[in-house]
Amino acid sequence: MKFRMVDRILSWEPRTRICGTKTVSFEEYNCKAAFGGDACLPESLLVESLFQLGNWLIVLTSDFTQMGLVVRMSEIRFEDQVRPGSSLRLEVEAAAYRSDGVLLNGRALCGDRIVGIGTGCLATPVALADYCNPDDLKVLFGEIYRPVPQEGA
Repeated sequence: MKFRMVDRILSWEPRTRICGTKTVSFEEYNCKAAFGGDACLPESLLVESLFQLGNWLIVLTSDFTQMGLVVRMSEIRFEDQVRPGSSLRLEVEAAAYRSDGVLLNGRALCGDRIVGIGTGCLATPVALADYCNPDDLKVLFGEIYRPVPQEGA
């Protein structure tokens, strides 16, 4: 089973940045509530959402020939909890983009409130076809890419 943690890709610029959304379902919060915490999205799934969005930047920049494997994360900070039914805006920027590694920073916002920040995520590019079918990802991208109209356009 694969977990898709990015619902929409709103915009992206090759080698630079990507923006997307994730809506927190009522099933996802059960993981944490079952262990005695408040009903909210577990922090690990918030981080996974940012990882997946950053990976989309690598996949799209390489025209579906590469993906990234996370090798390290310098800092992860959680500012607030995310409740079921909330919609997150995810933003990932490439601080450095080289053939041997991509350094990513990301943040998750709920409305205007920052709920999570990750910096110094190093991903090593690898051949996408070794891990999944590029044609399947192209179909998925066609389903989730909903660009936001530019102002004045």
